[in-house]
Amino acid sequence: MNKILIVSEKEMNGIIRTRSQILVGIFFALWFSVMTAPVVMTAEESLVFDQFNNLLFYFVLMLGIFTAYLFSGKVFFNEKREGIIETLLCTPLSLRQIWAGKVLGVTIPAYLIALLAAALITVIANIFAASILLPSPAILLHIFLVVPAFIAVAVGLLGFGHLLLGMRENQILNISIFVAIFFAFSIANKNVISGGYAVSWTMVGGMLIAAVLLLALISYLTRYLSKERIVTTIA
Repeated sequence: MNKILIVSEKEMNGIIRTRSQILVGIFFALWFSVMTAPVVMTAEESLVFDQFNNLLFYFVLMLGIFTAYLFSGKVFFNEKREGIIETLLCTPLSLRQIWAGKVLGVTIPAYLIALLAAALITVIANIFAASILLPSPAILLHIFLVVPAFIAVAVGLLGFGHLLLGMRENQILNISIFVAIFFAFSIANKNVISGGYAVSWTMVGGMLIAAVLLLALISYLTRYLSKERIVTTIA
């Protein structure tokens, strides 16, 4: 575990030093938060609470995954393109430890920006609402467990692909996963965003179970990675 934490600390420091990526993440957190105002102001009074929770349900998750996607480019794609990954491959770390450390190193800062968005959405919603709005217990579970789990799934899948495939295939993978993730969540949450559907414990619990299973599956698949293949796909 200490080895994984060392790798994750290295990746987090690299992300923090790349201020442009952090600023982009903060910008989108502010942008999603500002979008809360017109939704709360135009919603019927009886639907404001559900609409507020629906916004938290969707926007926080979407922003977390999007930010993780941005950070993953530096941690996986750029390091492989520039040959930096070869340095890690020369250490006693296993490929699974390298993968897990990188996933953790991306998930933590991406999740912190998602939490910032959740806080800003709550503050702005209460400024324009006639009554105090607070997240429901199901939404709190979603924010504190489901969101980081799905961020880790997205990062883990991207990382696995980057380590397994060549550079050209990785460029295609980046676009494909980005489009697939947001298309899937847009379809699944179409009724949620419309304000006519209240987020339930069943939905949140189902998403949490799905995220844990997906993360376990991706972790299992890392056994098929090899240092030789990674080196030969750098060029």
